[in-house]
Amino acid sequence: MLQTELKSSLGKEFFSKLKIEPYYQPIVDLTGSAIFGYEALSRFLLDGVPMKPIRVFKMAEGLGILPELDLMCRKLAIEGFSESLKGQLFVNIFPAYLVSEYVGKGHTLAFLQQMKLSPSSVVLELNEAVKVQDMSLLQKAIKYYRDLGFGIAIDDIGTGFNSIHSLLELEGLLDYVKIPRELVDGVSKSKIKYNLIKVLSDVCASIGAKAIYEGLEKEEDLMTIYYDFNAQLVQGFYFSEPIPVQRAKEYSPSVNLPKECDGNCLHGRRLQELKLSPSERFYHFLECVEGLMERYVLLEVEDKRYFVDLWKLKSQLDSRRKNLYYYKELKEVINKERDIFLELHNLPRIRSDATDIRNLFDLVTNSKKDVFLLMEGDRVKVIERYTLLDHFSKRLAKELANVNPLTHLPGNRVIEEKIKRFSSTMDEFWVCYMDLDNFKAFNDAYGFYAGDQMIKRVGFLLESFRKENPDRVFVGHVGGDDFVVLLWNMSLGEAKEKLLKLLKNLQEKLLEFYSPEDRKRGYFVARDREDELREFPIASISAVLLRGSPDPLDISKRSAQLKKKAKSYRGSVLFVEHLNEILTINL
Repeated sequence: MLQTELKSSLGKEFFSKLKIEPYYQPIVDLTGSAIFGYEALSRFLLDGVPMKPIRVFKMAEGLGILPELDLMCRKLAIEGFSESLKGQLFVNIFPAYLVSEYVGKGHTLAFLQQMKLSPSSVVLELNEAVKVQDMSLLQKAIKYYRDLGFGIAIDDIGTGFNSIHSLLELEGLLDYVKIPRELVDGVSKSKIKYNLIKVLSDVCASIGAKAIYEGLEKEEDLMTIYYDFNAQLVQGFYFSEPIPVQRAKEYSPSVNLPKECDGNCLHGRRLQELKLSPSERFYHFLECVEGLMERYVLLEVEDKRYFVDLWKLKSQLDSRRKNLYYYKELKEVINKERDIFLELHNLPRIRSDATDIRNLFDLVTNSKKDVFLLMEGDRVKVIERYTLLDHFSKRLAKELANVNPLTHLPGNRVIEEKIKRFSSTMDEFWVCYMDLDNFKAFNDAYGFYAGDQMIKRVGFLLESFRKENPDRVFVGHVGGDDFVVLLWNMSLGEAKEKLLKLLKNLQEKLLEFYSPEDRKRGYFVARDREDELREFPIASISAVLLRGSPDPLDISKRSAQLKKKAKSYRGSVLFVEHLNEILTINL
């Protein structure tokens, strides 16, 4: 009892001398040069003297009032955010305290309710200060708070107690993973940091968590993670230090990254550039590159630019050939050693958003080139062959794991990912859902084997249609007799024209599955769902054409409503939502 009273007395005295002010460090979304959210931090004055947060927290821990201090900081952070700021609020919380709140206290939720804030606007950021004793209880607590709408992040992964093991234990429970300053700072100059971040970025993608790269201070580091790891969310002094709420309210990020690398950067950083005249002697070029650690340099000779592989230069040019070239003009050596001096303009170009991954993978595998130009929207970057193979093999493996076993077309997961990606990168695209009318009746009348063969034929014809338009069409198999076609980089009129041609071709090919008698009559007889015999049209397809949107569920609901209307017509139909137009396809 006496100890409790002493703790209460010391705590009151400590808090009476302590002033806490919430600060906010912006988290920037590079894709839109906008504020994604803020990490809440606290600044302290003790008896009017500024104190480092870590020292204040240690003092509170020594007095046995660390939970009370943590709670007060969280409350002030939420109050300041609710009054002035928008986006996501990242609030640091010890895992043990999250568990404590889960088992009955619920202070954070109560604070939000007082400030009329939704849990969906708050991310609980688990820090690494204390080792988790009961991981199963933490998992239950995280699931509970995620069900309420909170986001969950893990801070400083790979440092302290937040090891890679934590990622394994919390797989499927994390919305964000923070890549620590210790790795991000200097990544442009450290191969070890580069490879470690690459692994962590890949792990984040595989578990469905967004990576946030902390501690950015230098432009070259920002370029590296932007170009090589497709970074979206970043945080650090390069953009802003932690600032009071009023300054945070007025803050607007300035992101001036070049949209196009123009082939003069590798792994996100500028290549060493040399400019020499064509009449320069070859030995002078050798002197310029002697001692360089980089594999590649960019050489400008008159109006041409060459990507020079210094590893090949050293390994392929023996002493005899170097002596032969020593006093020759540089242009003569370039013309004779084309596999070392690669003209930038002639490097193979690959689009990262191309849908035909298998063909691209084969193209790169069979190519004799060691470097390529990778086109990503309006960006161009030089990429090495092994990196490109790794890039495409992962995408290929992912797509193969999500294909329909009957048609080998991409399934629901890939379809949803494509729709979401198109929504974020394109102003307009079109979605066509189609299914085979009366397929169950056909199965009953002709048998399951014939039904499977019909589905396979539709899959084959859709894939052939995609191959005719590889850069503007994607096809997928939703399941059963339902299929989807995505079309982009074309007008509504062109999309209608292509789909009508496709539907007519499907109709004609599907006729082969019916008996001569049924083809002649234009219908077949089978039992309906009420077990009554009735006539069903042959080779009939219902399709709807919609304008794409970011929400696959919204598209699915709209298509379901329109397909009911389309199926009320006899024969094959294309319902165009945007025009409220019904187009029929006659045999």
